[in-house]
Amino acid sequence: MPYNEKPPTSQDMGQFSTMKSGIIGETAVIHDLTINYPEFDVYRPIVDDKGVDILVDTGATFRKVQVKTVNAVKSATSFEVDFRKHLKAKHKIDVFAVFFVPIKKIAYIPWDGQNRMQLAFKRAKNNQAKNRDSFYNYLDFPVY
Repeated sequence: MPYNEKPPTSQDMGQFSTMKSGIIGETAVIHDLTINYPEFDVYRPIVDDKGVDILVDTGATFRKVQVKTVNAVKSATSFEVDFRKHLKAKHKIDVFAVFFVPIKKIAYIPWDGQNRMQLAFKRAKNNQAKNRDSFYNYLDFPVY
């Protein structure tokens, strides 16, 4: 793909391998944390065998972050984030950073050991809210 000043679209992201797509998501999260939280120190582990993509020093505590990149969705209003792989592996993740490529935004989800999470990025036509949480509720990095 030749150089283009515009960021990649969801269709462009389909041209990347899962590995490259993940690196793009991790880079987006590092950029967001560095720009919007200048008081944080952001680190990348050399080895990623514990499920930690990024380590964030908030000044008060360290947060282990796993990045998920969502390129496309099957539903017109929401998508599911599946955490089961990390539960099974007993990863000790504090925050899942979900980079949603179609709108180029990141949701920072504190992880409490849930299996899955349905995130709505648009209101459903029937106003369904059951078993769905708004993507936009998680735009700020959780500091606790």
